[in-house]
Amino acid sequence: MPIPEVPRAASSPRRALIVLAVASVVGCSRGLSLPREMTWEGERLEKATSWSSQGVSGVVFVPPGESLPSASLQVGILASRKHASGAELHRWIMDQYRRSPTVQWYESATADEACKIGVTGNDTTVRPFVALHVCRAAGGVAGCAEVDRRLDDDEVGRCVSGASAGCEEICTLRWLEARASLEPILEGVLKH
Repeated sequence: MPIPEVPRAASSPRRALIVLAVASVVGCSRGLSLPREMTWEGERLEKATSWSSQGVSGVVFVPPGESLPSASLQVGILASRKHASGAELHRWIMDQYRRSPTVQWYESATADEACKIGVTGNDTTVRPFVALHVCRAAGGVAGCAEVDRRLDDDEVGRCVSGASAGCEEICTLRWLEARASLEPILEGVLKH
């Protein structure tokens, strides 16, 4: 089923990083480390990938038996000593997202948090998503935690038919669900 393109609100930018949820050990030349394991809302997740680029290290976790890029849930963590604040790392993430090939339907962001709704895909997989991330800094390390979930058909319909109002409602509801789980993940990364 083709996913229709939704007009973005005037203030919403173009693209977002697919998932910046990280929770695996990623060694960095300056000794940054990320969790080796991840549990999200009681569900054990498996490490799908880890990486380092432009002074940022990241890891992404998905449910057992699933893989990127199609996993229904993707939780990631980023850490950087290069970025002086959570807001600075957040800007880097948003820049990467806006440059990505993601079809961007909606974006709502503050200085250190964002909700992004769009569609990722390739020749074999199309995945509508909502991704929420929060960024902070402590002890010379900036970090971000993100949860990215596949949108179901009802949510896609609400977002498409309601344009930015439907997407905004989805972001509001997802923030209520996810914020309490994202903050402790981020705190754990910043303590290392």
